[in-house]
Amino acid sequence: FDAQQSYGSMTQLKHITMNDLSFECQSCGHSPLIPVQDMIRLYGAETTVDHVRAKARCSSCGQKTFEFRIVYRGGSYDALIGAANTKMNGEV
Repeated sequence: FDAQQSYGSMTQLKHITMNDLSFECQSCGHSPLIPVQDMIRLYGAETTVDHVRAKARCSSCGQKTFEFRIVYRGGSYDALIGAANTKMNGEV
């Protein structure tokens, strides 16, 4: 079981609209950050991250071998405030 490979596989794009998708080509090193909103316009909000990853191809060299990540778009301050609010509301 590869935890990194399965990360986000069933996540629908509509649930991560404020994020970017990072694809780092293992062949040429090209590493774009693509806003999830762009992928929603292309594939639809119900589409899963796994579907987008399966369709991806490097725009520089055409290869399909890449390192993939979902990247939170925002500052660390925003993340800390969100975590603090969650704890204050009694959620864990």
